[in-house]
Amino acid sequence: MIITIDGPTASGKSSVAKALAEQLGWYYLNTGMLYRAVTYLLLNNYKYTLENLTNVAPEDLAACTDHSRFTYHYDPVDGVEIVYDDVTITQYLKDASIDQAVCLISPQPHLREAMCEFQRQLAQQYDVVTDGRDTGSVVFPHAQYKFFLTASLDVRAQRWQKDQKKRGHDYTLQECKERIAYRDAKDQERGHSPLVIPQGGIVIDNSTLDFAQTIEVFLKYIQE
Repeated sequence: MIITIDGPTASGKSSVAKALAEQLGWYYLNTGMLYRAVTYLLLNNYKYTLENLTNVAPEDLAACTDHSRFTYHYDPVDGVEIVYDDVTITQYLKDASIDQAVCLISPQPHLREAMCEFQRQLAQQYDVVTDGRDTGSVVFPHAQYKFFLTASLDVRAQRWQKDQKKRGHDYTLQECKERIAYRDAKDQERGHSPLVIPQGGIVIDNSTLDFAQTIEVFLKYIQE
């Protein structure tokens, strides 16, 4: 069985997906971390820069997503672990430099196709809760439950600002709103797998809900 949660930046979809997976005893697939991992590898292992990251050689993308070298693991105790060439890279994937670069690499069709295949293979092995921007519309259009989690720009900017402060990055609220609006526009306007509400998707706006209330709404739909 598959549950997908799509939504814009800082809507809380990753936290909700992880919590649902833990409550249901399912496998959590964080697609955002997959794209961050490939971005990290291109910047560090393959020496790309922000200037040429929109023009990645197909052979480099293939190397970064090679199943014999690139692996994703999850368990409820240790969380997500991504390994490349036997080296765990998970701890580097929340860096601000990855925030800036991931929106340049994620729209590229060759990468999205490789990631779709990667995600579908994992879903053949487990009951999955997954979150992203095209999980219900493209990757798993026949998922049993498809959700679209959103919130107002002001609320999402406040959440993102709080999260960045925990990582040692200090942004004004206006800067947060501008960064999030830019990322939203990029996701919604890209030609391949844009951010949309999936067909048959359940829209949940948690602008006025706390985390526990948001989980409760999700579980209500699933239990019904």
